[in-house]
Amino acid sequence: MNRKNKVFLFTALCLMLGIAVYLGWQKAESQSKVLPDFNSLSKPLSDLQPGEGEALVAWVVSRLEGEPNQPPFPEGLKKDEEARVCFITLADGKGGRKVAVGSGWGLHGALTQAAGALSKDPLSKNTRWIKLDIVKGAQALKDLDFGKPLAVDPSLFGIAVDGKLEKTFLPEELSLVALESGRGISLDLSNRLLSETRLGQKNQAIVKNAREYVVFNTLSHFGDGKSAWPLFRGNREWKAYSETDIGLALDKAGKYLARAVKEDGRFVYEYKPLQGREVPDYNVLRHAGTVFAMMELYGEHKDPEVRKAAERAIGYLLRQVRGGTVAGKPVKFVVEQGEVKLGGNGLSALALAEYARVTNDRRYDEVMKGLGEWILATQDANGRFKVHKQSFPLGRVSSFQSEYYPGEAIFALMRIYNLTGEKKWLDAADAGARYQLKVFSLLDDKKLPHDHWLLYGLNEIHRKRPRPEFLEGAMRFARVIIQGQHTRENQPQPDWDGGYYKPPRSAPTATRMEGLNSAYALAKDFGRDADAKQIKRAIQRGTGFLLRMQVGPEIAMYCQDPEASLGGFRESLARTSIRIDYVQHSISALLGRPK
Repeated sequence: MNRKNKVFLFTALCLMLGIAVYLGWQKAESQSKVLPDFNSLSKPLSDLQPGEGEALVAWVVSRLEGEPNQPPFPEGLKKDEEARVCFITLADGKGGRKVAVGSGWGLHGALTQAAGALSKDPLSKNTRWIKLDIVKGAQALKDLDFGKPLAVDPSLFGIAVDGKLEKTFLPEELSLVALESGRGISLDLSNRLLSETRLGQKNQAIVKNAREYVVFNTLSHFGDGKSAWPLFRGNREWKAYSETDIGLALDKAGKYLARAVKEDGRFVYEYKPLQGREVPDYNVLRHAGTVFAMMELYGEHKDPEVRKAAERAIGYLLRQVRGGTVAGKPVKFVVEQGEVKLGGNGLSALALAEYARVTNDRRYDEVMKGLGEWILATQDANGRFKVHKQSFPLGRVSSFQSEYYPGEAIFALMRIYNLTGEKKWLDAADAGARYQLKVFSLLDDKKLPHDHWLLYGLNEIHRKRPRPEFLEGAMRFARVIIQGQHTRENQPQPDWDGGYYKPPRSAPTATRMEGLNSAYALAKDFGRDADAKQIKRAIQRGTGFLLRMQVGPEIAMYCQDPEASLGGFRESLARTSIRIDYVQHSISALLGRPK
């Protein structure tokens, strides 16, 4: 290469280097002035390492409180310089909630901006709960119509209308603004939510249609002032739990039910926590079953408020009891809306028996036995319960047959026997159980009902009159119940682990855990060690799922009245309604689990 070419090459290299330096400076200068938005996101945020999320919560709290000695920002996240978007939500536990969005080049910058906006709001000085949502990844989509169901799962993804930070909804917020029909999003609620909760940004009105929008998912952590934990689908994950955790969950559930009993003894039967609205339905069978669970819990925890509330609920139940005769025998029965049901008598007798068992107060024994006498009087000699429902006062027998009423009656008969020692109750329960097992023996496993009430009864009868068919029948029920359970191996959604149905629901899971608790007790006490081990594993999975279903602070912060919602159990991962039987069965399942 001649000297002239060398000079040219050297000059070109210098020019290129200068351009690179200039462009780098321009980029840095641009980044220092222009904060990123959803369109700037390119590199997804990696999952946080253990402890990092908790450290971020502590760091944000210290900045909000203006502490001079702040905890360190997580070392592994300090070097992050990518475009980041995050949200910080503060709540006072009384329904007040504020949200700030932050964006920056690096997670530190994004969180600093959001915390700075919140620090100027009075709620930052009176906060009870804090939640961090850090955008992990985002994707732009076309044609958003709020009059139609969203094209993505709103329990897992948030949306940014027009891709704008000031028009962004977190997944939990989409539940708040969803139409009750499930067919779209309320524009009024959407705009009100943004105007009432957003800080540090100019609100822009949401309209029905948008040509484009961004869908995003987040890494979320929640803090209650004492500790912090990761969230998935807005719920605490409960991958592991202790006896203390179970005890606290039971205590909160008991307090929820105690609050739910009105002065006249009726329950707030169903409650929609996001709207703070009671649903005006009722069911006396579930009323009685809930009293049973409350008295079970009182027997363990001795909470006087639970007993006092349960006694009011018993008062209401007794006012539904009528007297009469069947074949000349005096009996009692529970009447609701002109109907008498086998399940109503069974669960009511069970509730009164449990009250007597845990308090040694026998004031309700005569009513309990009168309810049992109706069950005896309507049972065939072969053990079949021939009347499942009849009209009152005419007594017209309905053709309706319930899969679960016989099990409820059998369990109630055994509890009456345990209190009175009268052989007729044991005879009737024994005959009823043998008849039911014969009926179920004709069904293949796929059609076998997951009858937890019968399992309760089999556990008690087999200890008084052991029969091979009782033990084998219980093990068959347990095997079929376990086969239907979601696990991490057969279900890609991690929070479905331990649950039943699609999406998994609290009551079906809790009732099956109740049944497995009884099957486990039989397997453990009667030499079925391999079965006991398998059953226990399923119960442990189901217990974790039930803990996810309980309304904790991370869910209550989005409720209209957080205090009224805490401790209740929601219908499912997708539906937030709390009904008394969801709580009832969850309490019984958690109480009866293997220790």
